[in-house]
Amino acid sequence: AVVSTQSTGGELEVQDEGECCPTCLADWVEAVNPKPDAVVKQPLELTCKVNGVEVSKENVKWFKFDPGMDDLSKAKRAYSISDDGLTLTIKSMDAKKEGNFKCVVEKDGNTSEGVFEVALPVEEKDLVEAKEDTVEFTEGEELKLECTKLETVTELWWTCNGKKMVNGKKNVQIKNKKGFSQLIVNPAEMSDEGTCTCHAKGLGTEDSVDFTVEGIEAVNEVTVTPQQTELTCKQGEKKPCAMKFDVKTDEKLGKKDVKVCSFKKDKVGKCKVAKLKGGSYVRSWGKGRKPKVSGNYVAVVTVNGEQFVSDPVLLTVTAKDKKEKKEKKKNKDKD
Repeated sequence: AVVSTQSTGGELEVQDEGECCPTCLADWVEAVNPKPDAVVKQPLELTCKVNGVEVSKENVKWFKFDPGMDDLSKAKRAYSISDDGLTLTIKSMDAKKEGNFKCVVEKDGNTSEGVFEVALPVEEKDLVEAKEDTVEFTEGEELKLECTKLETVTELWWTCNGKKMVNGKKNVQIKNKKGFSQLIVNPAEMSDEGTCTCHAKGLGTEDSVDFTVEGIEAVNEVTVTPQQTELTCKQGEKKPCAMKFDVKTDEKLGKKDVKVCSFKKDKVGKCKVAKLKGGSYVRSWGKGRKPKVSGNYVAVVTVNGEQFVSDPVLLTVTAKDKKEKKEKKKNKDKD
């Protein structure tokens, strides 16, 4: 029990019953909950504890300070003070009531105080969101991801499978606009499958959003169609004997990617590069052709290392008849 108190130049000298000597107390008031957990629209209690002396409500004052110094005993609509003066209740917490509070206790001409920092928890705002969180691409074509900005963004960057993407490096392009950011990979490869992330920094906060990236292997759509199934030519004719094929593909073909080959017993034989004429690929046999070249022929088209073979075309080269041979020999002798 406290027997007596005495002022000693700012400190309280407290004489406890049973003790031979008085004790000096410098900070004899403390904040019980100096950084309380505040919840918006909920009441919040701030409590001071006085050590070594007895005080009444008249000894305690509550202030909201820095900026200013507001006496809260006059703000009864927003605050209430307990009967002993040591608990201040903020009736309904909101952003306007954030700040610094203190209880100031005066005893025997000395004062001490407990200080509180009152703040609502920082609301975690979404800075960005995915326009589509799962994006598919076709191998060899464009992959485009779009990240929408929901709040003020001060810094934004992209990573894919843990690797930072750099604008202009290889096949990567990044477009940052006021309301969104786009990551473009063109052409995309199957190794680009996985997870890409849009990272953002805002005013005192950070956010990120993930994209699931799924690739579809490219299918080589190639059709090779002969313009006729049979071709008959005559030996010695001046008129060319031309076998023609139509080739359709989205891929660019090289000069040696289309060949016309002999085809025997379901096997491709000797080949010759076909020439592109009038939109069709052509192999021609001149007037020196002989019946022995007769047989089946196919067009073989090579696209990205894969071969596509047409249906066979039967070529028949007929020999000159005997009458024609005699007339030709007779005309030669006259000359």
